[in-house]
Amino acid sequence: MRRHIVKALVALAAGGTALLTAGLTATTAAAETGSTHAASNPTVATSTRAGYMASDRWFRFAGTTIKVPGAGAYDHYARVVLRGQNTPAVILAVKPGGGANSVGWSVGTAPFGMGGGTLAIAPAVGDTVRIALYYDRADGGVTASAIDLTTNAQAAVTISEGTQAVFTKAEVGTVLETPASPPASDLRLWQYTDTAVTTNTGVHGTMTGPWTTSAVLDTIHGQVVMSPSFLFNNGAGFGVWLRDYLR
Repeated sequence: MRRHIVKALVALAAGGTALLTAGLTATTAAAETGSTHAASNPTVATSTRAGYMASDRWFRFAGTTIKVPGAGAYDHYARVVLRGQNTPAVILAVKPGGGANSVGWSVGTAPFGMGGGTLAIAPAVGDTVRIALYYDRADGGVTASAIDLTTNAQAAVTISEGTQAVFTKAEVGTVLETPASPPASDLRLWQYTDTAVTTNTGVHGTMTGPWTTSAVLDTIHGQVVMSPSFLFNNGAGFGVWLRDYLR
């Protein structure tokens, strides 16, 4: 694996960023109850992940907004990913519980370990945080940025990727370590809003757009352990739920 070099880190800064404007639709209630995943989308079965994936285009940007939950009983995190066919995946993630080292990036491996680092930002539980990945092909770097919209704190790091990287998938969702037991009832782990994706040619969209949108499911022995709700706000919002998979 070629070296990925941290080029710059922007620490706390003044000024806020406005949320992307989006109107709630009638499907919001279904998304918030988490009664089912989006069956209308093709699905990708995994052993640890749930959310949505855009594919079949070359992508340069993926971003979403989350509210930091308390730590809880399960080991999980929210993330945005740019995944390529000729380069390792670049990941930016947020842990529940907040605090220092709760926002981490990585290349080709899971965050919060080897192969990455953390951003100099420490959101508190309940803070609204926007995380995003942007690939600047001209300069050859992916900038991972986090903005705490509650406190206006910001941090970013640019990861060297070269000018020939091709990111064919943009994914937003949750990673969950195998739970010791299911919850007593379906439990929402994260809510994602104002999710946005952009192609190399400047085509903007949400998780839906002029590309393939897949629902990503965490399954075990044919049972759904974790899955996303229906998309709402024209594909910009959804929840990820840990399911009562022994029910």
